[in-house]
Parts: sequence; C-alpha cells; structure tokens
Amino acid sequence: MSTYTHPSDPSTLSHVQSTWDFIRPNSSIYNHLLSDIRLVAATKGRIIAHLDVTPVHTNSKNILHGAVSGTLCDWAGGMAIAAETGLQKTGVSTDMHVSYCSTAKVGDTLEIEAWVGRAGKNLGFTGFEIRRGVTNGEGKKGVVVAMGSHTKFLLFGQGKSEIKEENKEGTVEGNGSE
Repeated sequence: MSTYTHPSDPSTLSHVQSTWDFIRPNSSIYNHLLSDIRLVAATKGRIIAHLDVTPVHTNSKNILHGAVSGTLCDWAGGMAIAAETGLQKTGVSTDMHVSYCSTAKVGDTLEIEAWVGRAGKNLGFTGFEIRRGVTNGEGKKGVVVAMGSHTKFLLFGQGKSEIKEENKEGTVEGNGSE
C-alpha cells in the first residue's frame, strides 16, 4: 500500500461534475447503479469518486456484483476522458478489462480512481482501481477490489479546439454527451 493524496483542480472537478450531470439523465443503468456516486477530486486526466455499497450493488452472495465493477470501469473511464479533454463527449467503449482482486459488502465505501494513459485523436486509453475503504487522500490506499483498463473511441476524432467552434450563424456550438 502506498501513501498518496487527493489533489484536485476546482475547474476540472466542476467540468467533470457538469459532464456527469449531463450524461446521467440519459442512462438508466447509471441512474440505477450510480445515482449516489460522489465525485471528490479531479485533475487533468484523473478522477476520484466514492460510492457506498448498497443491496442494489450486490450479487446472490451479498458481495459486490462484477457487473457493478464493470459499470464503474465504464463510467470512471469516461469521466477521466472528460477530465483530460475538457469535453462532454466521453466516447464509446471499444474494450474493457476488469480483474477482480477482492470483494466488498453492503456498508463498505468504495473509492474509484481512474486516469487517462493517453487520449489521441480517435482513441482514449484509461486505467482504473476500485478500492474498499476511503482514506480521503490521507495515508494508505484501501484494498483493491477490482482494477483494469478501458479503451474508448472518441467520437468523430473530436479535439480540444472543437469545444467552442463557431457555426455558420456565429453562435457557439457545444459538444454533446456520449
């Protein structure tokens, strides 16, 4: 276990929260499983969030369901892409790998950390860890429950310069969600 802190940039955190608020209403699975997730830190290309495990997150053995870990991988990779690019379009998944290392039960709080390894013109490569226990950036990281990688196709090769392109009428066009 390594010592670390939760650095955060307020404008990046605000952008990622805004992106999440924009995407959430359009995703029934995110609304069902991640309605209580809390973004707690964001810097360029990295996010940290917390989620309290409730019965909706567990399988027949009353431990964290693997599908929830996969959903967290998908969500966190997209939020890390938003933190990296400054865009609301977080792409679509092309590949996900999840390794299940431990478990969590109802009442545990998960700490989800995701980062961008590289975001190119068409593909974004992210990594993530889901840890049991929240340290609030002080001391040691919690026990790793799941870890892995997530590759996203970044829609239409969007670049940072496209954030505020003017259209023919002279108004500013924003980007949509995934």
